[in-house]
Parts: sequence; structure tokens; C-alpha cells
Amino acid sequence: MNSRNPLRHLHKLLQPAVLLPLILTAALLTLAFKLGDLAQVLSRVQSMPIWVMIFALAMVISYLVLKAWQLHLLLANLGVRPDWKRFLLAFSVGELAVTLPFGIFSQNWVLSVTGDTHFGRSSAATVVMLLTETAVILLFLVTVGIPRWPELRPIALVFLLGLGLLIFGVLRFEHLAVRLAHKLNQPWVHRTLIESIGLLRGLRQLSNARALGINMVLAALYLGALAFAFQAVGNSIGVSHLGYLAAASIYAFSLAVVLLFGGLISQIGTMEILGMTAAQAWGINFTDGLTLMLGFRLVWTGAMWLLNLPIVALLWRSMRSRDKPGTPTETSPDDLEEMPH
Repeated sequence: MNSRNPLRHLHKLLQPAVLLPLILTAALLTLAFKLGDLAQVLSRVQSMPIWVMIFALAMVISYLVLKAWQLHLLLANLGVRPDWKRFLLAFSVGELAVTLPFGIFSQNWVLSVTGDTHFGRSSAATVVMLLTETAVILLFLVTVGIPRWPELRPIALVFLLGLGLLIFGVLRFEHLAVRLAHKLNQPWVHRTLIESIGLLRGLRQLSNARALGINMVLAALYLGALAFAFQAVGNSIGVSHLGYLAAASIYAFSLAVVLLFGGLISQIGTMEILGMTAAQAWGINFTDGLTLMLGFRLVWTGAMWLLNLPIVALLWRSMRSRDKPGTPTETSPDDLEEMPH
């Protein structure tokens, strides 16, 4: 049995869903390194002053506090109130995995395996977080834009309006999912439909103006903190003419493309190429752009891991020993009974 385990793990790694994102990430990073002077980039990143790292750490703390507050409010609106250990563990795991395709949804998986929270229902909170982030970023790009890219503002507006129409349309599928769940008995299909119903009902519950307004404000605040750190890193490693609006628009464009792909692509590599391209539109050459993106990646990711990894290490063992992992009840009391056949 033991001799087969390595082969089994290798087979999982060679699955297209795992292998293709890795190949894409490696190809994009290789392209970024070829466009910029990698030796010069590494030298400048290594000379980054300590005060920048301390400032970035402060911005990361602000970012995490605001984002955790946002998730807490959304879950509370859904009637999901995990104790502080489960919540903190789930949130920290999600932030550690956020750069991976669909990695942010690992926070919903943690909530489901450490308690009786349905994955689909809690996923509604995560989807709303992603949608509000995307809306804030697109609204910023519509307002500010990027020099030399006059077409960006109308394109961002089209995507912003399309996002609203998509949400409106998706919410109409709840009745169809309920009817299918009554008719289809295959366990995995039925289970998928139940989780989808929970997600759709959660989205409908959170789609009121007050909840969306609060979340838009919180998203704007924590994304603003991220942009401050991004600007500080750029100014400290030689991109001295990088202003706040330029920094914010460069990162906003990069993140907008990743978010609009719905988590299908990894942030690593993709954001470096996109950021270098947007920076060039602000008059920043590829080497400076790569220095900016790579330096920020190292500082921000390092701070995120420094803050979140100890929480996961401390809480995971205690949560797994206290709560036996399992699958929540196959059909929650309100999943099918509230809706007619």
C-alpha cells in the first residue's frame, strides 16, 4: 500500500486542474523575468529598507481586520455564527490560499469540516466579498482610468454593468435548482444542488442595499490600505515618481482581470505581467514594473504568512480534535421545504 501512495499523489498532481495552472504560472513568471532585468530587480528588492516592511505589516493588519469584520458581518446576516476559534481559523486559511485558483473558498471548507455549517450557505458570504471587491475596483477604474489607455474606462463600465446583470440573472435560478433537487436522486448531483440552493438563497439574503453598501465601504477601505503599501514599496525601491492614484490603478487593473476570471487563474505570475503592462502605461519601464510587482509580492505575502500561519498552526489541531470532521446534514431543514415542488 505504501509503495502506491507516491504514485497516487503523483497522479493527483498531474491532473489538468492542477497541472495547467502551474504551467501557466511558470510561463507567465518566465515571461516577466525576460521582460525585466531580473538581476537588477533582485538587487533593488534586497536593498528595501526595514521601515517599508514595518509599514506594509501595519497595512496588512488593517487589511485583515477590515476583511475579517466584513466576513463576520456577512456570515451573521446569513445566520452563521461560528465561535471565534472556528471563524479565525477559517479566515486565516482562506487568506493563506487566496492566491490559488478558488483558494479563498477554503475558508468555507474549514467552516464545514469543523462544524455543521453548509459549504454552499457560507460560500454566499465569500461570493459577496469577491463581488464587492470587483465592483469597487471596476468603479475605481471607471473614475480614474490609466493614461494611454482611454478605452479602459468605458470597458470597465461595461464590465461593471455586466456584473450587476449577471448577479440579477443568477438569482433567478433558485427555483430551477429546487425543482431539480426534488427530481434528481443521484447522491452527488442532489448534494451539489442542495449546496447551490444554499448559495443562491444566501446571495438573495445578502443582496439588499444596506448589506451591499456596508461591504462596498469596507472593501474600499481595505483595498485602499493595500494600495498604500503598494505605493510605499514602489517608492522605496526606486520608483520614486509613483503616486497613490498610479499605484492604486496599476494594482486595481491587475486584480480586476484576475477577479473577472472568477478564480480560474492563479494570481502569481498573472498579476506580475498585468502590473508591468499597466505600469508601462504610467511611464514606468518593465524593469521598474517588475521590481514593483515582485517586491510587493514578497513583502505582502511574507506579512500575510507571518500573521496567518501561526493562527492556523495553533488552532487547526485543537479544532480537529474538538470537532470530528464530517459532512453536514445532507439536506438542511429549509433547503427544500420552503419552496414548492
